[in-house]
Amino acid sequence: MALASCGNSQNKKNESPAVGSDKDEHGCIASAGYIWSEVQKDCIRLWEKGVRMESVADKENTAYIVFAPDSLQVELFFSGDQPNEILDRRSLPDGDYVWNVEDDDTKNVRQENGKWTISQRGNLIYQQVDEAK
Repeated sequence: MALASCGNSQNKKNESPAVGSDKDEHGCIASAGYIWSEVQKDCIRLWEKGVRMESVADKENTAYIVFAPDSLQVELFFSGDQPNEILDRRSLPDGDYVWNVEDDDTKNVRQENGKWTISQRGNLIYQQVDEAK
């Protein structure tokens, strides 16, 4: 009986986790590429729902911007350990919009010349990546 118990525990150690068993607290399955989006209130794949951005300083650093369904907020997802940021939409005098946090030194998201940009303190830090056609 002791041998049977040892054999069973050994088999369990060699088993791979079941696909889809890596759900987070929101039910998102990371192994399938899903991540929780606070502004979408859903599990999403960034490359399907977001706009891919590239750092102007280091092409290895990327970000995705994901808009809320009503476009009143945008969520920024960064590569590495940088936390997500949620920015609110504000109207500009010329009728355009910018997403930022009022009276704060956060990032600003806006569309310039048909491309999305992320800037901070007036400096461009990320720009939209041209997708291959």
